[in-house]
Amino acid sequence: MNPATTIAPFLVYAALAGLCGALAMTVAMKLVSRSGWARDDMIVAVGSLFTKSRETGFQVGLILHALSAVVFGQIYTVLLIGLELSGWPSAFFAGVGFGVFHGLIVSLSLCWVVADQHPLEEFRRAGVSVALTHFIGHIAYGAVVGLVVGVAPV
Repeated sequence: MNPATTIAPFLVYAALAGLCGALAMTVAMKLVSRSGWARDDMIVAVGSLFTKSRETGFQVGLILHALSAVVFGQIYTVLLIGLELSGWPSAFFAGVGFGVFHGLIVSLSLCWVVADQHPLEEFRRAGVSVALTHFIGHIAYGAVVGLVVGVAPV
C-alpha cells in the first residue's frame, strides 16, 4: 500500500475534525458571552495580541484560530489513534478529556500570562469568567474532535 494513500485521508479527517471542533468551540464561547456571564471575543483577542489593533485583530485572529484548530486536530487525532481510542465512543470521551486538559492549560495561561501582556486594555481583564469560558470552549472542541474521529474511517 502506498503511504500517501493512507496519510492523505488521515490529514483530511484530522483537519476536518479540528475545524469542526473550532466551530463548536466558537459557538460554545459565543453562547456563554451572550448569556452575559462573560464578555469575551476570543478571535479578536488572539488577533489583536499580534496586530495590537482591534480593527485588524478579527482577520488575523480568524486565520490563527483556523490554523490552530487544524494543528490541534492533527495532534488530538494522532493521540487518539496512538492510544487506540479512535473508535466510537472511546474517541468522544477521550476527546472530552483532552479538551479538559487543553482547556486547563489555556485558561490558566490566559489569566496568568496573556492578560497581563495584552496590548489592548479591554483584554487585560481576563478573570475567572473568561477562563471558564475558554475552558468550556476547549471541552467542546475536544468533544467534537473525538466525535469526528470516532465516526470517521481513519
